[in-house]
Amino acid sequence: MLSAKNAAAQDNSPYSRFGLGELSRSENAVALGMGGVAQAYADAQSINFLNPASYSNLALTTFDVGLNGGVRRLSGRDVSSRAGFGTLSYLQLGMPLSKKWGLNIGLRPMTRVAYNIAETEEKTFFDTLKVPVVHQYEGSGGTYQGYVGTAVGFGRFSVGVNLGYIFGNVSNSTKELYAASSTILPSRHSRRINYNSFYYTVGLQQGIPLAKDLELRLGLSGSLEQKLKARRETMRETLYYDPSSDEYDTQDTVFFEKGSNGDIIYPQNISGGIMITKADKFSFGVDFNTAKFSNFRAFDQPDSTQNSWRLSFGGQFVPNAQSFSGYWNKVAYRLGGFFGKDYIKVGDNDMNVMGFSVGAGLPVRRIMPAMNQFTMVNLAFEVGSRGDIDLIKETYYRLTLGLTLSDRWFIKSKYD
Repeated sequence: MLSAKNAAAQDNSPYSRFGLGELSRSENAVALGMGGVAQAYADAQSINFLNPASYSNLALTTFDVGLNGGVRRLSGRDVSSRAGFGTLSYLQLGMPLSKKWGLNIGLRPMTRVAYNIAETEEKTFFDTLKVPVVHQYEGSGGTYQGYVGTAVGFGRFSVGVNLGYIFGNVSNSTKELYAASSTILPSRHSRRINYNSFYYTVGLQQGIPLAKDLELRLGLSGSLEQKLKARRETMRETLYYDPSSDEYDTQDTVFFEKGSNGDIIYPQNISGGIMITKADKFSFGVDFNTAKFSNFRAFDQPDSTQNSWRLSFGGQFVPNAQSFSGYWNKVAYRLGGFFGKDYIKVGDNDMNVMGFSVGAGLPVRRIMPAMNQFTMVNLAFEVGSRGDIDLIKETYYRLTLGLTLSDRWFIKSKYD
């Protein structure tokens, strides 16, 4: 029987045990409000990390920060749990270096591991002795990416690249726990992987004019298979039960490997999208992403992974961006959804994913008469799920808050 420990203030995602863990959503709050549509999206005041080719459209120096938080619910035939989560989504500074040439510097989480689950069974020793045992699986940590990206535009075509450095660590442990009265010693097998490696993504965008202020945009981004450098520590211990603390502590270290260098095979991934945009009025688009996670390896070992795909669709609408009265006429209203297949595969079971989102872009009124300064608060609320009730179904409710501060830098003073 599989169960998940309930932790009211701690995230618990059993599927983050596999592969790289739970992949963090890279979209900013604007794209998240549109179901994750981002490949063909570009804006003068919005930093679209997913496709670095969009940086060539930056017209203002823009500071963009995002936070997210929510609740994750686990449900199954023998399990029920609910936990909260919250983290930094992204931190970015984008700036135009010249016309059609942009730069972006940022930091974002890349993967997250957080689980605490238990499985019970009855083991047989000496042919006849049956002893109940609890297998407890715990994991924590994650990886982050600091990056620099740039893009150059040629007419309506642009090309960009993100060069990043991945760092962080992930700890996993498996305990075999027996009753305190048992003569069989409990044990723990733990490992810690430290990531330190470079990573890249390239992107392309093409605009096609259809009519006045109406444009069809195409976007493509991705990377080939990459080897991420990592270092692994491994330990095996026997444990004893301490009744005073109601915990299992180390009795003896059976094996310890201080550190071995190896590779993590990060698979090829490609994303493409199409979007139709009317300036200051609406944008609607569709994205498709696929990643070859069947080739994933960690220190030459495969895991419960498979090729994944996701189809996202959504858009935004602004009633009247030029309105001098009626604040809500200038708000961007967003709606979207997605569905697909996750890269985690448990046994013969595919992990289907689906969800929908709503969002809004709220312009902040200018207090000072400086016409070069713009502030936007972007909100996105997303409901999604993966898995099914026969295993463990994850349902999450996530709110993302993005704050975009834009200003025109490097203005030459003019005197008469």
